[in-house]
Amino acid sequence: MLLLVVLPFLPELAISVVGGLAKIDGCVVDQKEVCLIAGVNVSSALSGLITAAVVIGSAFAWLGLAAVWLVMCYLVIVRGWVRLAARLLLALLVTAVFALLPYLAPGFAIAPFTNANCQPNEGGVGTCLIFGGNVGSAHHTVILQWLIFAGVPIALGTALACAIVIAVVRVRRTRAVKRSARSG
Repeated sequence: MLLLVVLPFLPELAISVVGGLAKIDGCVVDQKEVCLIAGVNVSSALSGLITAAVVIGSAFAWLGLAAVWLVMCYLVIVRGWVRLAARLLLALLVTAVFALLPYLAPGFAIAPFTNANCQPNEGGVGTCLIFGGNVGSAHHTVILQWLIFAGVPIALGTALACAIVIAVVRVRRTRAVKRSARSG
C-alpha cells in the first residue's frame, strides 16, 4: 500500500536527496560555479527530476492517472484491511493525498533551493540558477499547482464512484447471504 502511495512521488524524494547530498558535499544553493558530485552536474540532475515530477503531476490531471491510481489504492485497502473505520480513514487519506500532492509536491521539493538567482514564476521569467546551473524546469512547478482544479474533482469523483460500487457489492452480498440462509 505504502509503495503505491510513494511511487508517484519518487522524483520529489530524489530532488530532496540530490539537494541534500550537494549541500553535504559543500555546495551552496546560490553558488556561481556548477556543483558536481562524483562528476554529475547537480543542476542537470535536479532539472531532469523536476521535469519528471511535472510530467507525472500533469499525467495525474490530464490523463486521469489520478483516478487509476486511486482505484488501485482502494483495491489494496479493501483487500488489506478488515475494519470499516480503518478502510474509510485510509481511503480518505489516500484521496486527499492524490487530490493535492501530485500538483503541490514538486513546488515543495524545490522550495528549499530557491534563492535570489532562482524565483520560479508562472511566466518562466528569468533564469533559475540552482547549485550553479540553470534549472529552467523549476518554473513549471508553479504552473502545475493550477492543476489542483482538475485533480480535486477527479479524486472526489473517483472516491464517490468507488464508494457506490462498494456499497452495491456489499448490498448484493448481504441479499445473497440472506437468500441462501432462507433456502438452506
